[in-house]
Amino acid sequence: MRRLLNGIILSLLFILILNSTAVATVGIEDEVTAYLLGDYETGEILEEYNIYKPIEIASISKLMSYLVVMKQVERGFISLDDKVYIDEDVIQIKGSSLKLEEGEIFTVKELLEAALVVSANDATYALAKYVAGTEKDFVKLMREEAKAIGLESAFYINSTGLPEGELQNKMSTEDIFKLSRYIINEYPEVLFLTTIPYIELDNREYKEENTNPLLKEIKGIDGLKTGFTNKAGYCLVSTINIDGDYIETENLRLISIVMGTKSEEKRKELSKKLVQYGLNNYSKRILANENIPVDIVYMPKSKDKEIEIYPSKNFSIILKDGDYIDKDILIDEGLKLPLKSMDKVGKIVLSTEGNILEEIDLIIHKDVKKENLIMRILRNIKEFIVNVFKIDKLTIFRILIKK
Repeated sequence: MRRLLNGIILSLLFILILNSTAVATVGIEDEVTAYLLGDYETGEILEEYNIYKPIEIASISKLMSYLVVMKQVERGFISLDDKVYIDEDVIQIKGSSLKLEEGEIFTVKELLEAALVVSANDATYALAKYVAGTEKDFVKLMREEAKAIGLESAFYINSTGLPEGELQNKMSTEDIFKLSRYIINEYPEVLFLTTIPYIELDNREYKEENTNPLLKEIKGIDGLKTGFTNKAGYCLVSTINIDGDYIETENLRLISIVMGTKSEEKRKELSKKLVQYGLNNYSKRILANENIPVDIVYMPKSKDKEIEIYPSKNFSIILKDGDYIDKDILIDEGLKLPLKSMDKVGKIVLSTEGNILEEIDLIIHKDVKKENLIMRILRNIKEFIVNVFKIDKLTIFRILIKK
C-alpha cells in the first residue's frame, strides 16, 4: 500500500514538474520584471510574463510623446519643419540628452529623431513645450491619447519618463504592446527613425549611437525604444520583420518587450534571447492560398475528368513549431454538370485539437463541361477493349492511327 501511495505521489510530482516547465517556455522569468512577445498585425500575444501589472516605464514614455507630436502634425497644428527655439528651461533637463544649448534652433523632426534614437530628455522636453506651451499641458495630451486608444493602465507625470521624487510614469507591459502596435500602424515612418545608427551635430562635438543594443545584433531589427531608471530597471521594446517565402509562410512582424533587467548587458542578452525565441519557434503559415489547388476531384462525366479545386480565399495563421493543423476537404454531394468558373464545390475545414479555426469554400477556376455523347461512347469502347483483351492504351492508339 505504501509503495502504491509513493508511486502516486511521485507521478503527481512529475506532472507538476512537467506543467511548470511548460509554462516557463522562454526561461527569462527570474531575470525580468515582465516580458511579452506578440504579433504586430493581429495583436496576438505569443509569450508573456507579468504583463498586466502597471510598472515604471522610464524612457519608453517617449513613445507616447512621439505619438502626441505626430498627432499634432497630422491635425495641422504644427509641422515637422517648424523651428524650435531652445530656452534656458530646456537645458536644465537631466539624464540622456542632446546636450542642447540656450539659443540653439532645431526642427521638430530633428528633436523627434533625438528623442527616439538617443533618448534625449532635453529634446523631448523642448517638443513638449513647443506643442503645448508647458510640459504639464503636454502631459494632458498624453493622457487623452492613452484614453483614446484604450491604454487603461497608463499613468503619466511628464514627457520624458524621468523620476519626480517617488513618482514615475507607469504602464502595463500589455499596454506598451498596444501602444507600440498603434504607433507602427499609424506612423510606420517611425521605423526609419528608430534605425538611424547615431545622432551627430556638425556645429559641435556631439555624436551618440542609437541606444537600441539589438540593431547590430540581429538582422531585421528596426525599432523601437529603450528605457532606464533605478525603479524601472533596463527596458527595451524591440520589433523585427521576418520575411516569408509566400509559398509556405507570409511576412511576420514580432514585437518583443523586456522590462526591468538588472544591467544594460542583461537587457541586451535577454532581449536577444526573447527575439531569437520568436524567430526559432514561430512562423506565419499559409494554410490556404487561393492560387494553389488543394485537391483534384474526379468527375467521370466531365470532359477533363480530373478537376483542380481551390480555396475561395487566402488564410494564414501564426503557428508554433510542432503545432499540427487538420485539413478536412469536404466535397458537395450531387454536383451537376456543367459547372462554371468560381462555382462552389465544397469546403475545407481547418482545425486544431478539435477546435475549428476556419471553414473556407472550395471553388473551381475554369468551366467544367459535360463530355459529349460520341466521346463518351468512344471512351467506353476503349475501356472495354483494354479490360477484355488486355491491350494497353498505346497499342489502341496505334491501331486507330493506322486505320
